[in-house]
Amino acid sequence: MAQEVEEKSIWDKIGTIDYRIIYTTIIVLMIIPILNPLGIPVGVTPLTQDYYDTIMDLPDGSVILFHNWVSLSVWVDTGHILIATFNILWRIPQERDIKIICYQSGSDAYLKVHDILEVDTPEGVKPPPWREETYGETWVDLGYVPGLGEAGRASLMMDFTNMVEEDYYETPIMEIPVIQEAAKRAAPTDVLNAYDIDLMIWGSWGCTDPDAYVRTCWTQGSPPYHLPMLFMTIGNCVPNTMPYYGKDKPIVSFIPGTTGAAELEKLLDYHGDGTKMSDILNLGGIGTVIFLVLGNLAYFGKRFLEKKEE
Repeated sequence: MAQEVEEKSIWDKIGTIDYRIIYTTIIVLMIIPILNPLGIPVGVTPLTQDYYDTIMDLPDGSVILFHNWVSLSVWVDTGHILIATFNILWRIPQERDIKIICYQSGSDAYLKVHDILEVDTPEGVKPPPWREETYGETWVDLGYVPGLGEAGRASLMMDFTNMVEEDYYETPIMEIPVIQEAAKRAAPTDVLNAYDIDLMIWGSWGCTDPDAYVRTCWTQGSPPYHLPMLFMTIGNCVPNTMPYYGKDKPIVSFIPGTTGAAELEKLLDYHGDGTKMSDILNLGGIGTVIFLVLGNLAYFGKRFLEKKEE
């Protein structure tokens, strides 16, 4: 006579879910945002709000120095911050007369930034028509500026012509109206230096760079430049940045990684790659938590509830 097969309890069934079902479910959850960003609600942290407000609340006529940095090796973690920051800058109304001086310090940034400046979608940062029509008057792209280690950057802050001769279109920088106008803001009026800048936005995935930037852009100079900064970075650099963070400190605010980019996109009311990455992390995490809960239910259900039934 065939031996009767013992019927599995509900706890056994939960605890023996085929691992292929688990993996497939999590993969599907992570693919969904790639095809269609959901915009899973995220809160906007004070860091992100301060970053946004610092740009939008600048006095009329201010000058922004934008080191539109990106390294393709960490693009997935930082590229979305760069795109969101460009979109903030491009939304500043023309009547506020905010001037923007851009440059790139890496060869891969030079290539990537000029690609996305041509794209008129949430994945790109094409300037608004009025900015395009007033290039050289309201903003300028200095292109790739090599040699900007700490010594090079210190030299740049003293006099931009020490490190840059021409803009992206090969025009001598001191012949560009927006550079000339910015240089007149502080003596000597024929030199563009850190005293002429109201806000510097920069990025790096080097976690010791906050120390160097504080030395070259805040404490250097006589009197010290005290140039306020916003910082685009990766999550690992938060501990090195915090000592310099605060409204009256060198780094007014900073965005550490994808989650911050998603928060910026929320403030800007669009779903870009930062939102996609945030959705992927959230949905993948939700799937993982669900299966962890089921696994623990199976374990404790079998261990305690079945024993109680006996």
